[in-house]
Amino acid sequence: VAGERRRTGALDWRVLWPPPRPAPTPEGPNDASVTLLVRSAGLTLLLLGDLEPPAQQALLRSPTGADLGGVDVLKVAHHGSAYQDPELIRRAAPRLALISTGADNPYGHPAPSTVAALRAGGATVLRTDEDGAMAVAGEGDRLWVAGD
Repeated sequence: VAGERRRTGALDWRVLWPPPRPAPTPEGPNDASVTLLVRSAGLTLLLLGDLEPPAQQALLRSPTGADLGGVDVLKVAHHGSAYQDPELIRRAAPRLALISTGADNPYGHPAPSTVAALRAGGATVLRTDEDGAMAVAGEGDRLWVAGD
């Protein structure tokens, strides 16, 4: 639940979502996704799971909302679907946005509008349907990606 924090070596992560009870029950299974803020090697990663706009907006309003700005890497919510809260994308302001989605998926993910919003905010966008499996590493201001 939100607020849980763990550390192992240089890796530190904090659960941002879902909120502890008696918070309102998420509207569906996607809004019950675990969302993590991860710090390692001087990098900050925001992993949004499948959160949809109602939970994204609640996350922005939560006590941890102030910690969401200026992340290095964003794992884009819900496979980059069009169903995103634009304020969360703006607040996160990622340098690198990763979209996990299958090639030729029947949903048309990722949505062109989501990719455009990420790029408009200055993010480099990588997609598993085009770029394959990848690993991200970095230190300070430097990011690099290794792929298949």
